[in-house]
Amino acid sequence: MANAQDDSDDPVPPRVWSVKVEGNRTFESIVIKDVIYNESPSPLKKLIFWKKPGMLLNLNEVKRDVIRIQRFYQRRGFDDVIVNYRIEDLNKDWRKSVIFEITENTPIRIETVDFEIASSEEDSSLIINNDDFSQIKKKLPYKKGQRYETINITEEEGRLTGSLRNLGYPYAKTQINADIDSVSKKAYLNLISTPGPRARFDSVIVEGEENLAAKYIIRETGIDRGELFRENKLREAQREVFSHHLLRFALINIPEQPQDSSINVQVRVKEAPLRSVQLQFGVGNLTRIDDGWADFYKIFRGQASWTHRNVRSRGERLTVTANASAIEQRFGTTYLFPYLYNTKSSLVLSPFVQHKLEPSYEIVRGGAVSSFIYQYSPNLTGTISYEFTLNNEVTLNSQESLPDSIEAYNVSSFNLNAFYSKSLRRGQKGWSLQPFWELSGLFGEATYSFQEFGMDTRKFTSLTDNIVFAKRLNFAGIYYAKQDSLPSDIRIYSGGTNSVRGWNRQELGPKRAIINEQGEFEQFVPIGGRAMVSFNTEFRFQLNDLIKGFGVAAFLDGGQVWRNFGDTGTSPIQFGVGGGFRYQSPIGPIRIDLAYKVNPTDEDLRIYQGQNFGSAWDRWGLHFSIGQAF
Repeated sequence: MANAQDDSDDPVPPRVWSVKVEGNRTFESIVIKDVIYNESPSPLKKLIFWKKPGMLLNLNEVKRDVIRIQRFYQRRGFDDVIVNYRIEDLNKDWRKSVIFEITENTPIRIETVDFEIASSEEDSSLIINNDDFSQIKKKLPYKKGQRYETINITEEEGRLTGSLRNLGYPYAKTQINADIDSVSKKAYLNLISTPGPRARFDSVIVEGEENLAAKYIIRETGIDRGELFRENKLREAQREVFSHHLLRFALINIPEQPQDSSINVQVRVKEAPLRSVQLQFGVGNLTRIDDGWADFYKIFRGQASWTHRNVRSRGERLTVTANASAIEQRFGTTYLFPYLYNTKSSLVLSPFVQHKLEPSYEIVRGGAVSSFIYQYSPNLTGTISYEFTLNNEVTLNSQESLPDSIEAYNVSSFNLNAFYSKSLRRGQKGWSLQPFWELSGLFGEATYSFQEFGMDTRKFTSLTDNIVFAKRLNFAGIYYAKQDSLPSDIRIYSGGTNSVRGWNRQELGPKRAIINEQGEFEQFVPIGGRAMVSFNTEFRFQLNDLIKGFGVAAFLDGGQVWRNFGDTGTSPIQFGVGGGFRYQSPIGPIRIDLAYKVNPTDEDLRIYQGQNFGSAWDRWGLHFSIGQAF
C-alpha cells in the first residue's frame, strides 16, 4: 500500500512579511503605504506561530501598487515620478519583503493664478466684497511657487461653489483650468466662477408622507418662502427633518426647474411605524450579590416601552416606559412636543413614579419633570428643566435594634444643563463638555433649599487605528444648603461600573457602620457628601486580528467624596487600577472590568475597630455591563 504524503512536506506559498518604501523624500512611508494594497502582518499576527500570517504574494497586485503610487505622486504634482519594485527573501523561504523604489524627480509648480467671476458688475462686487468668499479664496492651496496638485481641484471647486450658494446663488459653478508647461515644470492657473441668478426660496414640495401632514414636515425644514437661498439652510433643513422621530428617511434636494430668481425645494420622506413596542434586557455589576448564587438574579434588569409617534396628528410623541431591576423600579411617561417656536426648540413632559433601593436608604418618589430643550447647533444643546417630586425616604439606622428613620419631603428645583461637543465620534475621537446647575427651593416652596453645580468633560484620542486613549473628569458640589442636613437621595455619591471602578455602586467616600441586634458589626454603608471629584483614564485596544469585535482595556480611575467642602483636604484621592475585556456585540459593547483598590480605607476593607470582617475580594471591584464606561 502506498504511503500517504505528509501535508507538512507541501511547499508553503510565499507571503508578504514586510513592505518598505525607498527614495521617498516628500511623503512619509506610512502615508504611501496607506494607498497600496499590500501590507505586512501586524506584530500581533506575527506572534501566531501556528499559522502562516501575511498576505499571499501576488505579483499582479504588486504591479498594481506601483501604479497606485505613481498616481498618488502624479496627483500631487510629480508628473515624472518613476516607481519600481523588488522582492527580497527573508529568513524563511515563504517570507518575502516587498520594496518599492521611488524616484520623485522635479514637480510642477504654480507660476500664476488668475481669478475671474463671470457675472454682472453688481453680483461680482457683492461676491468679491463678501468676507466668507474672500477667506476661502485666500486659503486656496494655489499660490505661486507651490506644487500644482490636481487632487485638490474637485475639493476647491466645491468650496468656492458652496460659498457662492451660501450667498444666494443656487446654480453657481466654479472651474479650475491649468495650462501646463511640462518642460519648465510650470503651471498657469485660471479660476472661473459662474454664479448664475440669485434666488429666493419659493415652494417646499413634500412626497411620501402618510400620517404626518405635509405642513408639519414643511415646518420642520425651517424654510420660509421669500427667504434668500443658502446651501447651509438646505443642510440644516435636512438635519432637522431627518431627526424627527416619525421619519425613518428624509432627503431634501432641488428638483429640475427653470433657473430664475425663485427656487422650489423637494422633500422626500418615509415614515416609521406609527406605534411600536420595545423590550430591552441587560445586566449590571455584581454589587448586590451578597448571598452567592441566590442573589444572582440581582444583576439583571429589563425595560419595556410603548411609543405612539403621531399623537394628535401633529408629530407629537408619547412613550410609556417601565423599568425593573433589583436596585430600581420605575414607571413613567414622556410626552414630546418636537416644535415650539422654531425647529431647534422642543418641550418634554415626564411624569413618573420610582422605587429605589440603595445600600443605606430606600426611597419612593413620584412627580414630574418639564424640560425645555434648545439645540443651538449640532454641537451645542441647552436644557432648562423644572422638577417637582414627593419623596418618602427610609434611612437605615446604624443600630438594627432601633427603627429606621422615615422622612417625607418634596423637591422643587430648576436644572440648567448644556452639552457641547467637538468632532465627537462614538468614543473614538473628539471631546465633550457637559456642565449642570441645580437650584432647589428658590422661592421657599421646597422642603430643602440647596444649590449644586457640576461638570463632566470627556476626550477621546485615536492613537492608532486600533488604540484609543479615553479620558474623563467629573466633579460636582452642593455649595449652598439652607439646612444643615440633607436627605440621602439629595447627597452626592461616586463609585461603580461607570465611575471609579475599584469600588461598587456609590461605595466610594465616607461610610458609617451598621450594628445588628446582637451588637455585632454588620456592614459599612455609604452616606454620600456635598463635594465629589472623579477621573477616568483608559486605553482601549481593538484586537480584530485575533477575534473580530474583541478588545481589551487598561484603566486608572480615581476620585473622592467629601461630607462638606471644608473636608476636601482631609481625605485624599483614592485610586483604582485594572483592565477588562470588550466584545462588540449586536446589542452594544459587552464589558467585563476587574479593578484593584490602590489605597483603600479601613471601611473599604470592612475593618471595624481594628478587627477585619472582610475578605481578599473587598480589595477588588468586578463589573459586568453593556456599553463603555464612558
